[in-house]
Amino acid sequence: MKSGHLRNTVLVVVIIAAVLPALLIIFYMAQVGGIMLKNEQRERFEMFNNRFSNEVSSYISQNEKLIETFLEIRAAGYVDDENYAKLVEVFLAKNKSVIGISFLDNNGRENSYYGMRPKISYNDILPEILTKTIDGKKIYIGSLNKNPARGIISLTMSFPDSYRGLNRAVVVQFNLEVLAQMIEPSISKEDLTLIFTSNGFLIYSSTGGLSTELDDAYDLQISQLVNLAKNDNYGFVDIRDYSGVLSKLPTSDWMVFTGKLNSELNLPIMVYLESYPLLLAGVIAVAFLVLLILSLYLTGIILRPIKDMTKAVRIVEQGDTDLPVLPAPDNEIGILSKSFARMLDTIKIQFDEMRQERKDLEELNQSLELRVGSRTKELRTALNELIKKERLAAIGQMASIVSHEIKNPLAVIKNAVYLIKARLGDNAEPKILKNISVIDQEIQQANGIIEEILGYARSREQILTVIDLTLYIKEIMASYPMPGNIKVVTEYSPLPLPVRIDTEEIKQAVRNIIGNAVEVMPDGGQLIIKTFLGENYTCVLSIRDSGPGIPKEIRENIFAPFFTTKARGTGLGLAVVKKVAGRNNVQIELVSEEGKGTKISMIFKTHRDEGK
Repeated sequence: MKSGHLRNTVLVVVIIAAVLPALLIIFYMAQVGGIMLKNEQRERFEMFNNRFSNEVSSYISQNEKLIETFLEIRAAGYVDDENYAKLVEVFLAKNKSVIGISFLDNNGRENSYYGMRPKISYNDILPEILTKTIDGKKIYIGSLNKNPARGIISLTMSFPDSYRGLNRAVVVQFNLEVLAQMIEPSISKEDLTLIFTSNGFLIYSSTGGLSTELDDAYDLQISQLVNLAKNDNYGFVDIRDYSGVLSKLPTSDWMVFTGKLNSELNLPIMVYLESYPLLLAGVIAVAFLVLLILSLYLTGIILRPIKDMTKAVRIVEQGDTDLPVLPAPDNEIGILSKSFARMLDTIKIQFDEMRQERKDLEELNQSLELRVGSRTKELRTALNELIKKERLAAIGQMASIVSHEIKNPLAVIKNAVYLIKARLGDNAEPKILKNISVIDQEIQQANGIIEEILGYARSREQILTVIDLTLYIKEIMASYPMPGNIKVVTEYSPLPLPVRIDTEEIKQAVRNIIGNAVEVMPDGGQLIIKTFLGENYTCVLSIRDSGPGIPKEIRENIFAPFFTTKARGTGLGLAVVKKVAGRNNVQIELVSEEGKGTKISMIFKTHRDEGK
């Protein structure tokens, strides 16, 4: 194929591909008239339904105002009871839309009735009148009734009546002939208009007017419309022989349908679809098949070489230097393929240069990040140490003041208690001796709190000593005043565990941990002390109690200064442990299970004699 042949081939294919859609467009345009007519009919139906809804709302609103005004005149006392019956008769004579008025007491019993005889019964809606009007004090739009003998159809409504301070009701029957006269001028006799209730009660039809007789001419259509309304399928609908708009009136459960016979709507597209469905389906299938074949042909001529070039681009993006051989037919695609291959060679060279530059830049960034991270860490550590020293200095100053201002008076009180106790001797009353003992214990408690604050705030130069951890813990346990209800279980390592520590600081930390364990077992329990060689040749001291355990929500805070859950205490016991551990390069591990106890492990670095 020579240069230019591909262009001609593509041109022919495009022309062929355009002919069939053009035919379909012509067929579609032939149906535009019918579609526009359908839309015009729908808009006209919707406009009538909206107008009818407004007229019905206006009719009901006028009747409500009429009855409310009548009741206000009676409640104002302008007419006495003797002339009230005459007033009602005059009201009925002047208002032809009202054909009957019943006055009910607060129990729903009828006291009096005025109007047409025989009166229309409202017993079927009496429960709603009691609930909504007498109890709820609201207007209720009730049922419709047909009276073939008099040729009327009536609407029953109930109004709240508070005459003489009692909750009563007035039931009024309105003749819908007035409503029919209001809407008939706007109804087109060329359309079918049906006004009915949600239970299928026909009120009005454009062919028969107000439905005062038991008319079943549109029972099938109304039944279909009611089913559509139950599923909220309002708007344009299709029913038996008719198409139109179904709407629901906002002031009641009435509905209106306006439409035409399907044959009168003159919708060519619908008629065509019903008459020639197989022909239309065949045309669509043939068009789809032709377009599919043309697409495959175009793919073979144009898209396959382009896909090969795209594949080559992806290979270059992945960094592969071995490019595939691109097809080079004797046409425009071949020329494009050769130019594309030369361009790929140039891009590959530039891509290699960019890759090397990116690699150098990433190495520089990593170096800078490491340096910045290291300096940031050093600054953060220095800042934390400075803040910690400032806090400790403040606490130390406060502790010195507390020690001076409180310990001296406590010593005087303690001496006074001692003299009182000596003066009383052994013959003193037991109650007095008990109170003196309580005072002595509280003094010891206060001294203990002061010592904890001083111990946490005091910073002294460390005296590091190499000692066997097991022997050291045995000495501490031998001097600790253990309560009699605590069972101590010891498991000491048979191997020597040399550590280099400040013995006074570690002793205070161990005693604080044991003290906390004893306090959480006031009713007795088991305390397990272990020393052993841990991972990476570390020396481990483990202290486990059988207390209630530490709740998860406070475990992160127990080593914070002044945090405590006890009724009495400074919250510095475990804070001292953390401080001492940091100064002696000891790692603290906490494991606690609610209901089973807590284990605190102190992990020491094993001391190794450099001379050995």
